[in-house]
Amino acid sequence: MARRVCASLFALAPTPNDRRDSACIVSRHRKAHRSRPPFAGLVLWAGSLAAALGTAYVTVNVRVHHGSADTQVESVRDTPGPARPGLSRIQVSDPADHKEYGVYVWRPDVPETRTLPVLYFLHGVPSDPKTVVEYEGLAKQVRSYVADGGRPFVLAVPDGNGSHHDDTEWADAADGSDRVEDRLIDEVIPAVEGGHRRDAGHRAIGGFSMGGYGSMNLALRHPAVFGSVASISGYFHVDDPSHMFGDREDLIAANRPDENLGAARRVKIFLAAAANETNPVVKGEPERFKKLLDAAGIPAVLDIRPGGHDWDYVRSVLPDAFAFLSRAWTDAGKDRR
Repeated sequence: MARRVCASLFALAPTPNDRRDSACIVSRHRKAHRSRPPFAGLVLWAGSLAAALGTAYVTVNVRVHHGSADTQVESVRDTPGPARPGLSRIQVSDPADHKEYGVYVWRPDVPETRTLPVLYFLHGVPSDPKTVVEYEGLAKQVRSYVADGGRPFVLAVPDGNGSHHDDTEWADAADGSDRVEDRLIDEVIPAVEGGHRRDAGHRAIGGFSMGGYGSMNLALRHPAVFGSVASISGYFHVDDPSHMFGDREDLIAANRPDENLGAARRVKIFLAAAANETNPVVKGEPERFKKLLDAAGIPAVLDIRPGGHDWDYVRSVLPDAFAFLSRAWTDAGKDRR
C-alpha cells in the first residue's frame, strides 16, 4: 500500500538511522532499517537548540533492561522526582539482536511521579521518531497543549523499525528476528518511566497509520499495561507485507484488533478517521471498528473530520485526542482514591 511521509529536515542527532532526505516519499514498500553502531557505554552530550521546539536537545545513550511493563511496584512510596523538562533522546537495546534504537522523550516542567501520565506515540511507515518529533512537530504540539492549560503528560516516541523487516507492524516476528513488541513493553517503558512506573490508568498508547494499528493492537494485547488508546487513521485487521507473522494463522488471529474485542472492555478508546482518506488499507476502518465496538456494547469515541492521510490531518486531531486521554487519566486518578 502507498503511505506518504515527509522526511525530516533536521539532523540534530548524529545517528545514521535518524537521517532522512528533505523530500517527501511515496512508497508501497517500507524503507529498510539500517543498523545502528554497537553500544559503547554511557554517553551524555548536549546538542544544539532545536529551533522548532525552543528547548535544549540532549541525547543520552543508555542500554537498559528492566523486565516486563506488566510488573508494577505498587508497594514503593511514590516520592516525586526532580523535574527534567524538555526534549531528550534515549537508547534502548533490542531483545533479539541487541542493536540500539532511539526513543524521543518530551517531559513537562513538573515533578516526576507515578500519576504524571505518559503517552507512547507510534509512528507509521516509512518513518521514525525523529521525523515525527522534529519534522512533523509532535513534541512542539504537546508542549503547546500543556502551555495552553492542558494536563501535563510525558510524550515518548519509540522506534518501530526492525533490522530484518521493512514493515514491522509494531509486532514480534514469527522467526524471532525482530521483536518490536517486546522492545516496547520490556525495554522502552521501563527506560522512560524509571522508578516511577505508571499503572495502566496513567499510561496511554497512540499512533498514526501503521502506528494507529500498532497502538490498538498492543493496547488490546496488553490491557494491564495501557489503560487508554488513541488510534489515528489506523486499521484493525492484519496488513503484513513483510510477513512479520510468517503467514501463521494463529499469529494473525492473535494480532487482529477486530477479533480481540473482549480486551477492549478494559481500555478507553479514541478513534479518528479522515473524511477524505485515500489509503485503501485504512479507508473505512475506524468506522468499521466503531460499529464492531457498538455491537459488543463497548464505548468508544469516533472523531471524523476533513482531511487526508497526512500529518496536517493528524495535527488537527491531536488536541481532541489529548483531551480524551486527559479525561481518561482523570478518571484513573479518581479510581485510585
